[in-house]
Amino acid sequence: MKTLCTLFAITLLASAGLRAETLTGEMILDGFDVSERDRAALQNGEVLAFDGEEYESTARELAADATVLVDSSIAEILDQVDDVPSIIPDKYLIEFVDVSSPADFEQVAFSDGEFDEADALLKARAGKDFNFSDGELQRIGALNKGARSRADRLAAASTALREILVNRYNAYQEKGLDGIGDYQRSKRKAISIGRDLRLTTETLEPFSPYYPEYYRVLSSYPAGASCCEHIFRLIKAKIRKRPTWALSHTIIQSTDNFLLITERHYYVTHTLNNVQVTMSWVPWDEDTQMGLAVSASTDILDSMMGRMLRPLGRNKARDLVSDMMTEVRDELQTEASGE
Repeated sequence: MKTLCTLFAITLLASAGLRAETLTGEMILDGFDVSERDRAALQNGEVLAFDGEEYESTARELAADATVLVDSSIAEILDQVDDVPSIIPDKYLIEFVDVSSPADFEQVAFSDGEFDEADALLKARAGKDFNFSDGELQRIGALNKGARSRADRLAAASTALREILVNRYNAYQEKGLDGIGDYQRSKRKAISIGRDLRLTTETLEPFSPYYPEYYRVLSSYPAGASCCEHIFRLIKAKIRKRPTWALSHTIIQSTDNFLLITERHYYVTHTLNNVQVTMSWVPWDEDTQMGLAVSASTDILDSMMGRMLRPLGRNKARDLVSDMMTEVRDELQTEASGE
């Protein structure tokens, strides 16, 4: 696999005046320089998955992609993926809720069984145990001072968590990527999540001549938002045996000829900095569509040890998109067979 932003751009965009109006599966495979052997496997029903090391935009990013063919219409694919609440596998997903205002966060709270996590949050400092800005850490410190009993500490941690989620949701609604607060890793070092997501989005630039409105909203939300459907969710999951909350933005655009879906986790309380997965479905032939899922996440392991662990993380990213596309294919086949 050659890099997405070099060969793919050359193949699709070099002759802009001759560019077809519709992006097809064959054009994507040409852009990715997929071998004849892999194309045959794809046509035999296999899911092809590759790691995306060559187009990772930062030293922290983990990228992967997967593709599959399905004998279904765009409408049928949209109906199927609409039933999936998140890219997070069911075995990790605890709950989710659609959010449209601060009132939708009122039920966020640590349970008694999550006391250890709540207590650790109140003791948080700049570092890699949690993803907080300097201002958020100062607010947490103030809440920590007055919380002594178990009940008080659970309440204080829950207040801090709700405030952080609401403030980050509001900032993203107002300013998009520019509104995402940094993560404070030390007194002198902060990680810009907005910058990382912008770089991740730029790897999709070869698609922009075909889907200009979609690429614009990915880069510039809330500008250009009217072109697409938007779903905002608060997701709770268990990652590395810890309760985790994430704020997600799903962006959908579809016509009879294509379907584009991006799920962006623009805030995660720990372990991952952010996640963005874009799934595109384009024509293969008259009755078949080709799906391509491009996944990118940034982890907190930007140390030497982190770089040693990157191949393992990249494999997990590849498995995620492969499993996701396999599930879509299998569900569509089941529905088509009437089982």
